[in-house]
Amino acid sequence: MPSGFLLLEDFRPPQSPAHRRALGLPADLTTSGGSVGLLRVQGLPPVQARQLGRIVRQVGGRARRLPSAPPEICLLLTLPPKSWDPFLDPRRHSETLTPLFGELRHALRAARGSFPPLRTAKRRLPVSGRTIIQGILNVTPDSFHDGGRWTTPRRAVSHALRMVEEGADWVDIGGESTRPGARPVGAREEIRRVVPVIEALSGRVSVPLSVDTTKAEVADAALGAGAEIVNDISGLVFDPRLAEVVARHRAGLIVSHIRGVPGTMQRHPRYRHLLPEVVTSLQASIRRAVAAGVRRDGILVDPGIGFGKTAAHNLLLLRYLTALHSTGCPVLVGASRKSFLAKILGNGARQRLHGSLAVAALAVAGGAAALRVHDVAATREVVRVAEAVRDATMIGA
Repeated sequence: MPSGFLLLEDFRPPQSPAHRRALGLPADLTTSGGSVGLLRVQGLPPVQARQLGRIVRQVGGRARRLPSAPPEICLLLTLPPKSWDPFLDPRRHSETLTPLFGELRHALRAARGSFPPLRTAKRRLPVSGRTIIQGILNVTPDSFHDGGRWTTPRRAVSHALRMVEEGADWVDIGGESTRPGARPVGAREEIRRVVPVIEALSGRVSVPLSVDTTKAEVADAALGAGAEIVNDISGLVFDPRLAEVVARHRAGLIVSHIRGVPGTMQRHPRYRHLLPEVVTSLQASIRRAVAAGVRRDGILVDPGIGFGKTAAHNLLLLRYLTALHSTGCPVLVGASRKSFLAKILGNGARQRLHGSLAVAALAVAGGAAALRVHDVAATREVVRVAEAVRDATMIGA
């Protein structure tokens, strides 16, 4: 199985050299002025590389080998727009390519906006056609925007109920700050912060609750208290036991990309090819989850805006958000009030609402299935308008 791939069904190569590098594309790539289907596959064994090249040529496409570390091979495949289905026809490939082509089919369905409902132990949550609003509830003293505001169960529950009234489709509860430079919190303290809030909310709200944690012990306690989804910023890297806990509870799972750890992640983050590296990491997280027994239709992916990334990295990820559909899973974007907006606007966290709303509208246009936000009511209005424009909804027609 290759280490990862980047799939873009309807693609025109960007003119900017920086954008080409971010996508892992050669500077001289041309497509005769039209859009193409593009597939960048890395970590191929030589036999599979030859097989893929032969198949893509059979359907009228082109195969090109890119620089990579031997003995593995990186291939860039370009296909005519109508060649995807013939390319993915199982009769064309050998048994050794079956796992890759299975993931490619998931990715192509995602690129076309077709997702099954997100499954948890208690429900199926639609993730196609209508953007999910995930309300942020930080029960921490040190989160970058709302640290210290909801640290008592009474205040936290009141705020969660307000967000649900404003239109939150679920509430994400976190007991450890993951802002740049944040100090770690022990599992016992994290449980003390989140479990009473989850227990109080689980009988009072009809929307699902998720727990924002990287620790298996915290996830186990939170899921036992009534949460249905685990939001892991580490993509199952920090605590390998977490996937088993999610599977045992039949919970949903959000896997994010991060470079480093919160305490040091913003110290000169660097990428050779941003999009392929982020997507490949998320694909690896999905494979770890599925291998542990997590259902694939219970997984969302998050590019990890602000987690080991410069402002330029964040903007490129948002610009090419459709590339995240290469994972085959719905995409969640968490950019609300983050510091990269200050690079553009020159203001503090409490003055970043309008910038956050702009990102929300663009994320909807880019195919995001869910948004993680502080400002539910304002975001809900922006999303409704963005969806209406995207779908050309005729009001009153």
